[in-house]
Amino acid sequence: MCEALVEMALQRAEQVRAMATEETHAELARAHAEADRLLAQARAEGISAAEWIASLQLAAARREAHERVLHARRCAYERLRREAVDALVQRATSTEGRMLAERLSALVSERLGDDASVQRSGPDSLVVEARAGKRRAAIGPASLVDHVLLSMTDEIEGLWA
Repeated sequence: MCEALVEMALQRAEQVRAMATEETHAELARAHAEADRLLAQARAEGISAAEWIASLQLAAARREAHERVLHARRCAYERLRREAVDALVQRATSTEGRMLAERLSALVSERLGDDASVQRSGPDSLVVEARAGKRRAAIGPASLVDHVLLSMTDEIEGLWA
């Protein structure tokens, strides 16, 4: 009878061991599956974060490049303007410069009427000023160049295309 009890205990122990082994394998399989899922999720989140960071860096680089282009355009425009004004000032004493000063005097006089007092800021200057009562008009190389450049907006914009 003792032998029968020992045999039953051994069989029961073998069943418990087999069930524990089976449960261990199942739990291990679940743990592997969860680890694989977590790893895939982490990879996807990492890729998503990297793409987001890369898009932010790309946007910043594009913004900086655009700002540099705008700065270069502004510098080119300012240089063109400055050189045009300088060229007019240098020609003020020439025959063409004197003729231009006379046309500018007539222009500001027309704007303010026949009773306007017109004067140049100097004999070799293209700066012309007129006054009629409380009204005043003035034109010079800088405003003349600005007016011409403003009339050439399409041509100037075409340079950047």
